[in-house]
Amino acid sequence: MAQLHLKVVTPEKLLVDEEVSQVNVSTEQGEIGILPNHANLMAKLEPGELVIKKGGKVDTLAVGDGFLQVSDNVLTIMTDLATYAEDIDERAVEEAKKRAEQALEQTLSDEEYAETLAALEKSLAQLRIKRRHKVR
Repeated sequence: MAQLHLKVVTPEKLLVDEEVSQVNVSTEQGEIGILPNHANLMAKLEPGELVIKKGGKVDTLAVGDGFLQVSDNVLTIMTDLATYAEDIDERAVEEAKKRAEQALEQTLSDEEYAETLAALEKSLAQLRIKRRHKVR
């Protein structure tokens, strides 16, 4: 069975570097699924969920802003945030969300507003993913 080589890269490290069977990710155009032998593609990521399927196993990560590129059966995701669902510290993310919401109530420059809004979007994405994938 054909495989797709996935690399997930953050400014800190190469988080994923493996063969997978499918990846689903949120982009500006909506959620897309990428299978082996996908056409070449570049897209802008939206903060949200990255689902990686390999064999019968499914891994879920929270990702932030970034870009993806598919070329020659290699999917490279470059993002400022990538965290496995089980590694998300819900309390810390909830606190970051509250700080961002409070900051948005202040008078901010356009740049500060954009940075704060981006932080809030990443916090919300992490909370959604953590809560959806809690062990029952």
